[in-house]
Amino acid sequence: MRKMMLSGMVIGVFGLSWFLLTASPLSAQWGTIRRGVDAARQAAGEKAKPAEPTSPSPTQQPRAEEGPTGEAVSTAAVTYKNNGRKFSYTIPAGWDKPSGDPRGERASFHKPGTTVSYAFHYTGLGSSFPREASVKASMQQAQEQMKLGKYLSVKRRDQKDAGIIGWETVESAKGSGGFQRIQWQCYDQQNFYYTFMASCEPPQFDRYRAEMQRLIDSVKFSR
Repeated sequence: MRKMMLSGMVIGVFGLSWFLLTASPLSAQWGTIRRGVDAARQAAGEKAKPAEPTSPSPTQQPRAEEGPTGEAVSTAAVTYKNNGRKFSYTIPAGWDKPSGDPRGERASFHKPGTTVSYAFHYTGLGSSFPREASVKASMQQAQEQMKLGKYLSVKRRDQKDAGIIGWETVESAKGSGGFQRIQWQCYDQQNFYYTFMASCEPPQFDRYRAEMQRLIDSVKFSR
């Protein structure tokens, strides 16, 4: 019975990953993953934990000016810190103001004049969730899909000093479903699941791939 429960939870995470990778609009992606995560959390027997609110530090507020879309854009790179889950990330200068809470559970950003975006989301999955088994199974599945042309690269990506384990995928134009993504999915030691994603339409991917990778690489966890 325990093996069946563990297998079911791992399969549930496969479902989260598949939905997030195949849905195009960010709003649809977050709606789908939310429903899947709620189901996985119920299977793990744990209620949702609300994100801990944090107050923006005056020193972290960038100057803003109006961009081509009429939205406020930052005139300098901004590093946001999520104190609730102890991670940070850096958004380049010139990007639109965020949708969502940049220091909360989820947020998204957009580079004006392009289809490039960056988004993250996290949620708790319960103390009994088999995070190591999930990473290994997800890696195996992604490697098999890479042979079919869905991904350009698949690699294990951990941050050992903070107890983070996960995997990174880079989609091909063939496997993008409209948006080509660089995505890091990972778990912390409290079994919180995170996804950090940079995406754009395939015709712009080669031009902005380096910038998108820097966004993903800017994510740092601390103990």
